[in-house]
Amino acid sequence: MRIIVNGRERDLLPNQTLHHLIVSMHLDPDVVVTELNGAIVPGTAFTETILHDGDRLELLSFVGGG
Repeated sequence: MRIIVNGRERDLLPNQTLHHLIVSMHLDPDVVVTELNGAIVPGTAFTETILHDGDRLELLSFVGGG
C-alpha cells in the first residue's frame, strides 16, 4: 500500500501501525507529533492506529539542544 508522509509517497506493508512506521523511520515516538488525514493522533494511540492505503501523514519531531 502507499501513503504520503510529509509530502512524499512511501510504500508500506498492509496493517502497519503508526508506531511501527515511526520506529522504522528511526524517530522516537515519545517526541513525535502526528497528524493523520488532518487529525492529530495522540501518542497513546500510536500502537493501535493502523495505517491505510492513501493515508496522508505529517510527522513532526522535536529536538532539544542549545
